[in-house]
Amino acid sequence: MEKSINQQLADAMSQVAENLNKASAVPNAGALHGQGGLLSGQGIDRNVITAMTRPQGIGAILPLIPSVYENPTFATILGIMEDSSERPEEPCADAPAGYMKGAELTAAFGLVRKDTRTIDIYKTMLLKNRGDMTDLILRGRLLGDSGITPAGISESGAIEIMTKSEMVNAAVRAERTLSRDFWQGTGVAPQFRGLDTLIATGLVDWRTGALAPALDSDVKDFGSENIDGGSKDIVEYLSAMEFYLRSNASGMGLDPVEWVLVMRPELWFELSAVWPCKYLTSRCDVADGMVVLNDNVNVATRDAMRNGKYIDINGNRYPVIVDTGINESTVTGSGEYTSSLYFVPLTINGSMPVTYREYLDYRAANTDLGLLRGTESFWTDDGVYGWSITDEKGWCYQLHLRSEQRIILRTPQLAGKIQNIKYSPLQHIRTPYPGDTYFLDGGVSTRSSDTIYWTAQ
Repeated sequence: MEKSINQQLADAMSQVAENLNKASAVPNAGALHGQGGLLSGQGIDRNVITAMTRPQGIGAILPLIPSVYENPTFATILGIMEDSSERPEEPCADAPAGYMKGAELTAAFGLVRKDTRTIDIYKTMLLKNRGDMTDLILRGRLLGDSGITPAGISESGAIEIMTKSEMVNAAVRAERTLSRDFWQGTGVAPQFRGLDTLIATGLVDWRTGALAPALDSDVKDFGSENIDGGSKDIVEYLSAMEFYLRSNASGMGLDPVEWVLVMRPELWFELSAVWPCKYLTSRCDVADGMVVLNDNVNVATRDAMRNGKYIDINGNRYPVIVDTGINESTVTGSGEYTSSLYFVPLTINGSMPVTYREYLDYRAANTDLGLLRGTESFWTDDGVYGWSITDEKGWCYQLHLRSEQRIILRTPQLAGKIQNIKYSPLQHIRTPYPGDTYFLDGGVSTRSSDTIYWTAQ
């Protein structure tokens, strides 16, 4: 039976002096308690409330599957062709023969690495004095709703135990990186490619480089037009895309298909505001400038969409996933932004997953890890995340987190995106990514130590 992460950490730390690696010689982990500790203020209230925004997105609904294959190969039949178009005039004459065409796709892992700072194990138990409170309760969450963070890590103990705090810190930063990698990737093939790269045109057979246009996604450009008007109609664009993708699924024998629409939270808020009116009046004759909507239908439809996270297109209802990892560009001037909206197929034929996550399964390294006496490395979450411990002098130690994941899209021909949709929200929401315009933090990372007088001044 798999040990809990706390037990694995305790086992590893009990033999940390035997490690061959070295951590920083100067402990620099942020103390929670003791002199300079972030939460060592005398008389602070028991309840510690978070004000940190966390990522959210499609990772929470995608299956997560283990793998040890560097370059998996996914075959697709692109078509059956004839040698010629001539028809024989005689029944016994030779008729044209045919041949089948196909392509193979592949995917590569992307490495994510995060370190903790160096901890002095014999300083972790220090308290400033009897006023240094240790019965604190965390109100709120530090780890996100993106489905990416190590499940073996929880916020329990994150404001009490220094080692746990550092591990949660690393997990939070890994989640931020992965939530963006799932869309932007880490570069071109053979590096990890995100959904924005996978939902594309110009796909090729990975062995030969031959173009495979039958696998092209439906990609449309909104031309940085406003979502609520202008020369382009968002209802027309989405309706045409939905009809096209459903026709692909039906013609290829892949239906029923389960799709979701994925977009940034800000784009969803603006789309849900304009969709009811535009959908209810699509292709209506408004030459005289008069449009009459029935009582509160528009407002009721908008509110139902927002509360239920769905959208109706061509009479079909689709779940909506908001994802903070999708790239957003700021239009020159204040208050205007552009980003993309995605049709993502989750399953085909009613049950087969076609968009999912894979991870390099670190459990497969158990044989080799066993030769290291089990002190240098351990894994959590069924092998999704690997942890390593390095030490200096046997009591100063540092933790290292790694994960190698990728997104698999087996049916790009059933996926679509509308690029460069412009929207102008009255107020942009906060972002979970440091460095972004709308990321907010502030405060301090340490507290001042007490001034101690040893003799009369």
